[in-house]
Amino acid sequence: MRFAPAAAIALTLLLGAPAFAQDDRRGGDSFAALEPQMWLQGAIREGDVTLLLDYLRAAVLAAAEGREPPPPPEKLERRAEELGAELRARGTLAALLLLSALEGKAKALLRDRAPPPRRALPPSVPYTPVSAD
Repeated sequence: MRFAPAAAIALTLLLGAPAFAQDDRRGGDSFAALEPQMWLQGAIREGDVTLLLDYLRAAVLAAAEGREPPPPPEKLERRAEELGAELRARGTLAALLLLSALEGKAKALLRDRAPPPRRALPPSVPYTPVSAD
């Protein structure tokens, strides 16, 4: 089953998107503009879910009857390949955007803040005094 990894990734991203939905943006945070829901919008359609679940139903029924699962329909395989290519492209874009934001944040931190001065070390003694009892 060549479509399984793409379908698993797509469903994971689709079902995991609400976990990223909290809005705890801080002013000036360059990572706040990156919204995972925008990357998935329009990629996974209702028809894709129907295709996948219809195939899974057929596979479960075949397994219950002790038969081999049917091969995935050509339409499902084709859509999984299309979806995989689309999500790969969007993932690449997301990674590049994250790296760009991270680079900007790191450069800003280096520019704006000088390292704090180091504290002076206490004087050292070459030996540890031992009490004579």
